[in-house]
Amino acid sequence: GTFARSILTMFEITLGNWMPPCRALVENVSEWYMLFSLMHKLVIGFSVVAVITSVFIQETFKTAAMDDRIMMLNKMRARKSHIKKVGSLFKHLDKNGDGVINIEQFREVIQDFNVQTWLAAMDLEVQDAFELFSLVDKDGDGVIDASELVEGMTRLKGVARNYDVAGLLKNQSGLLNNQTALMKQLQDLTVLLKRHPPGIS
Repeated sequence: GTFARSILTMFEITLGNWMPPCRALVENVSEWYMLFSLMHKLVIGFSVVAVITSVFIQETFKTAAMDDRIMMLNKMRARKSHIKKVGSLFKHLDKNGDGVINIEQFREVIQDFNVQTWLAAMDLEVQDAFELFSLVDKDGDGVIDASELVEGMTRLKGVARNYDVAGLLKNQSGLLNNQTALMKQLQDLTVLLKRHPPGIS
């Protein structure tokens, strides 16, 4: 054969059907080419080519994940799935079917181990049923409807986000400034009372 035919055969062994060239070499040249073909397929075919293919696939998925439209679609799918799951939880909690859940219904179902495991799978760890109920009950009327449950579970699921932490730090800073101003006013009032005690002209 020629050099060009050899290169074509090597490409066929590496990327295509390796059995016909291997069988032709074994039957027409020497059976030792069987070992060469097997080693070439195991080392080059299964290792090198598989790694290169995996790298291309990984880069493709990474590029697709960074696409704005795909990210929006994935976010919308995740939100719809979450709403559907929380809706199923609401139906399970609302045993009397009146459209609202009170603390007794909520605590009874939340204490179930399977429900706690299901909530943990949704990144929502429940330690105290009453505390969770008070956090979800946005208007504070003592009952929770479906919209409050969906909004509350969405807000509480997962770890604390940077946005939430920044808002908490801002509120804490505002409270600290108010406390400092109040302490200054109390000190000024104390000094004033010492200088002019009440009831003394």
